[in-house]
Amino acid sequence: MPTYYFHVREGAALSRDREGQELPDTDAARAEAIRAGREILGEKLLHGGSLAHRQIEIADETGRVVDVVNSRDVLMRQGELRSYPDDITQSAPVASVPKPPPR
Repeated sequence: MPTYYFHVREGAALSRDREGQELPDTDAARAEAIRAGREILGEKLLHGGSLAHRQIEIADETGRVVDVVNSRDVLMRQGELRSYPDDITQSAPVASVPKPPPR
């Protein structure tokens, strides 16, 4: 199985992934980069920081960049905000307001 590396670029700064991850193909690597991008955005929302100008460069075993995922790819799909099937808020209980007793 090929190894993919997920380098995080913020502006001119590049943080290189030295370990990599074995994944079946580029599509699986892109899905992993989107998951990582969600985590990064979540941390930035919680602790502050810019949400823009961040990219995850997916490199293969030779070092060649095979795909790039940016913040917009994580948030948007075909011009609309993305939703995710693993969104835990979808399964959260909804508070119900008790009905007043009959008069």
